[in-house]
Parts: sequence; structure tokens; C-alpha cells
Amino acid sequence: MAGRRKLLLANQRSLQSLLRAGESRQFAGAATALKQDVQPVRPYEDIPGPKPIPLLGNKFRFMPGFRKYNFNDMFEVGKQFYEEFGPISKFTGLEPLHDMVFVFDPKDVETMLRNEGPWPYRRHLGCLEYYRKHTRKDFFKGVGGVLIDQGKDWQEARHHVNPIMMQTKIVEMYTPKIDQVAEDFTLLLPGLVDSKNEMPENFNNELHKWALESIAVVALDTRLGCLDANLEADSEPQKMIDSVHTLLIVMHSLELGGEAFLWRHFPTPSWSKFIKTIDFFLDVSHKYVLQAMERSKSRTANQEPSALERLLKRDPNPTRAVVMALDMLMAGIDTTSHSLTNVLLHLSENQDKQEILHQELKRIMPNQHAPITNEMLNEMKFLKACVKESMRMMPVVPGTMRRTFNEIVLSNYRIPVGVDVLMLNGAMSRFSEHYTEPEKFKPERWFRDDQEEKIKPFVTLPFGHGSRKCVGFRFALLEMEITLAKMVRRFRWEFKYGPMKYKSALVHAPVSPLKFTIHKR
Repeated sequence: MAGRRKLLLANQRSLQSLLRAGESRQFAGAATALKQDVQPVRPYEDIPGPKPIPLLGNKFRFMPGFRKYNFNDMFEVGKQFYEEFGPISKFTGLEPLHDMVFVFDPKDVETMLRNEGPWPYRRHLGCLEYYRKHTRKDFFKGVGGVLIDQGKDWQEARHHVNPIMMQTKIVEMYTPKIDQVAEDFTLLLPGLVDSKNEMPENFNNELHKWALESIAVVALDTRLGCLDANLEADSEPQKMIDSVHTLLIVMHSLELGGEAFLWRHFPTPSWSKFIKTIDFFLDVSHKYVLQAMERSKSRTANQEPSALERLLKRDPNPTRAVVMALDMLMAGIDTTSHSLTNVLLHLSENQDKQEILHQELKRIMPNQHAPITNEMLNEMKFLKACVKESMRMMPVVPGTMRRTFNEIVLSNYRIPVGVDVLMLNGAMSRFSEHYTEPEKFKPERWFRDDQEEKIKPFVTLPFGHGSRKCVGFRFALLEMEITLAKMVRRFRWEFKYGPMKYKSALVHAPVSPLKFTIHKR
């Protein structure tokens, strides 16, 4: 705001001096034009949006029979708000939640993210915070973790985690282990298909098992056995996968669904299910973390320490290491497996792009069974572009949110302190004003020498931006890129049952059966 006022004052002084100097009529005309361009900043109250009603505010819009907006699909919500109210709108009357402002202009996104303050505040999951700081405070001892901590506590958590999770050298250290998980998974694929070479309807569960096995290599420095051919339905790895699915569903209900304003007052059905499920996930995950910590004691001096060991070395408080491992396990299953699914769907729908990718992989991987190295990954330009393009078209997280740290101006409206600004980048990435042919899968648009496409910053942000960017994004990309390379190098992928149906439950997930058809290369 201060910078904007200075600019306005400077413009006014410049024009006044020109006029006082008796310059020609053209300067007077320029002054008039500039005065017309400078619009007065409008008050917060003038921002359009759904109108609250007395007593209930806008909370009634989450109740059955009054749901004008489909919060089970945040892409659809974004489209609804944009078409009804324009590039900026507000959602008030949500107490005890803060007001929400929806923005769809990349200039507003940039303004917001460049003015997020030293401790960016992102609205967290209230149910998870309550669980960690109240229900199980005996275990967590005040440590919330990067998912829910705010202010100095968040800064301290990121201070310990960033040098480990965000450092390319450490991430690349895990390439051989991630490659082995991907190899084991790819070898399973021929045994899953039926007589028509189609994957089973529950192929999504196989992808979830791959994702859990991959992230456990990083978080726990061990193999859980998720890819065992005869994994039982009541095995711990399978029950961990099931619990994550349940948690995403019930947390969505507790945060954005019909119970969003009820669980704080009495134990709703979703709250009871949440407690039972997360208690199981915590107990099993904690057991594996303790085993990993015990194994670390026998590591020899010439062996590289794991990510967990590095975190323990930086912070002697073992609770923080446990919480970080828990967050990685909880957040790294559905998000990564759904992202890989989306790339496979886009390549199946665009066989010409899949063939370009296959030719790149044949050149870099003449032996399709050879381990993938970091050097090979760096050469896979088209593969990386395919992942980026898929995340533009169908990110698993529809957008990012920040709470205003200072008063700020967005779309010429004054936004006060303490408002949650929701930047729905997933919807923005489909607007024709930002991308040419946004509904088409065009990986080449991400090449720097592409003359047809000039990528605008702050439109597509699948992992967020700035200091609160997803702390595990480098590992997620490593897992997806290695596994995708192996899957496309050995098989041609088809999907004959489109279009895919999606549903939002904190993440945007494909829900139709994943009956891919595969053909050996």
C-alpha cells in the first residue's frame, strides 16, 4: 500500500509541475488521461460474493438442501465463483473460520505471495491441529509440524527440515532406492492384467502401494513390503493405505463438509471416525519410525546418513523427526499416486505425445531394464514437460491459501489483515487468457524455445510457492519421473473408459476404475 501511495503522489506531483510550467495543451490532455486511469481503491465491503444471512451467515450453504456450490469439486467451485462474481470475490459469515477471498488474476496471486510476511500463514486443518495439540498432546508435546504450525514454531520446523528435504544433492542420493521400488512395481504390471490386457478396477490401490513403498524409503529408510505379490487386505501396509483414504474423506467433511461447524461442539460421526483412524495411523507409523531410529545406530561411518538421521542430527528432539516422518507418510500417498495416474491418463488420451516420450526414453534407456541414474533423468526433458503439463491441467491440490499479514490491495479492492486469500491456480490454469488451447495436452509449451507459448508466472503452482512451498515436492517428482519412465519405456498405455470422473476430498482424485490397457513394447 505504501508503495502504491508513493507512486500515486509522484504521478500527481509530476503532472502538477508540468501544468504549472505552462506546457502545451498535450500535457493537459495527458494529465486528464492519467487521472482517469488511476481508479480509487474500493473498500473491502464492495467485493462481490455470496450474501450471508442473519445468524447463520454463509454457513447454511454447507447444509443439505442449500448447497449451491459443490465443495466436493474445488475446480467447479472456482469456475462457479469466477463466472458469477468475476476475478475476485469474498465468502464471509463463516465464523469461527476467517473470511475467504477468491482471486483468479495472476497479478493478485503475485501480490499476495510477495507480501505474505516473514511467517506466511496458510490455513491449516483445524481437526489435525486439535488432535495433535489437545487430543494427543501427550505424544506430540506441542510439536505440530510444518503442516499445522504457524509463526515462529513453523519457522523453526522449516529451519530444520529445509536443508534436508529441499537440497538436490540429498534428494539425488535416493535415486537408486527409488529406482528399485519403481523397478519392482513395473515388474508386477504384466501379472495384473486380464485376458484383454486391462488392469483391474482396483489398479488405483496398486498405485497407492507403490507410493507408500516409495515414500517409506525416504521417511523411514526401509522397505515396508507393500509390493509383495500376496499382500493381505488386513496387512499393516494395506491398512495404512486405507487409513489415509479414510482420513482425507473425513477431514474434508470436518473442514469443508456438512460437519465443518459441528465437530468443535460435540463428537460427530466423522470426528469419531477421524480419531479412530488417525490413532491407528499414528501408532503404526511411530513403530516404524522407532525401528528406523534403532537401525541408524548400527550404520557405519562410511555410509551416507538417511534423511531421518540427518533430521535427528540437526534437531535432537526426536518428536520433530517423528512428526516429519508422519507428515511425509500421510501426505505422500494419495497426492503422488493421483499425480502419476493423471499423467498416464493424459498420455493415453494423446498417443502422439506418448510416442514422442517413448522415443526419448529409447534413446536415453536403450536397455529398458537398466537402472535410471540422475544423469539420465536430467536428459529426460520431454518426460519432465509431460509431468508439468499434466499438473497444469489436473493438479491434485486445486490451489493455495495465505492469510493477509498486512493490509493489501487486490484487483483494486482493499483487503484487511486476517483474511484468507484462496488462489485457485487449478482453475486459472485452464483459462484461455493464460494459455493457448488450455484444454489440450501440450507438453512442449514448457520448453523455453517454444515460440507459441510464453508461460506466465504465478498461474500454475502445483506445489505452491515461496517459503511454504511443499516441502516434499522434490521427492514426489523423483518418484513420479523414475516410475513413469519405466512404465512408458516398457508399455504403451491406453484408457478406453474416459472421460475420467473426479472428486475433491482435500485432494482432487480420479474416481472411475483405472482399467488401463497396456501393450508390451
